Amino acid sequence: MNITVRRMRTQDAEAVLRIDEKITGTPHEAQWESRIIDQLTRNPLGCLVAEVKGKVVGFIFGEIRGWEFAIPKTGWIEIVGVDPEYQGKGVARALIEKLNVYFRNHNIDRVTTMVNWNDAGLVSFFRALGFERSDFIILDKEVPSA
Repeated sequence: MNITVRRMRTQDAEAVLRIDEKITGTPHEAQWESRIIDQLTRNPLGCLVAEVKGKVVGFIFGEIRGWEFAIPKTGWIEIVGVDPEYQGKGVARALIEKLNVYFRNHNIDRVTTMVNWNDAGLVSFFRALGFERSDFIILDKEVPSA
């Protein structure tokens, strides 16, 4: 299968949202489209799509961040999504490899992402790409009722 990875364009937002809906099984929330546009505006080089025969089959949002949580300048994979019909065919790997070019070109030597520890498939996928458990943990709590 020939996978082409390119920079995302504004008109790709609908395809990205459709893929997300296929993955999650739920309609996207109204603000997701504006978040895509915001990401494209703020960080166009970190927003990529994967195409097969001209059809968008995957997407990734990455950015370079630093200083929060006392972390040095680091590449972050914010979200990666692949149409379920194309999962397991190298689409996510191609997206991550292309995003890594962006990170290398900006002198980034570490990439971080966040996954649900209970999603064994996703944890295994990232581990196969060389990701390891970090020193950070996520803490959360419910917002108290008024």
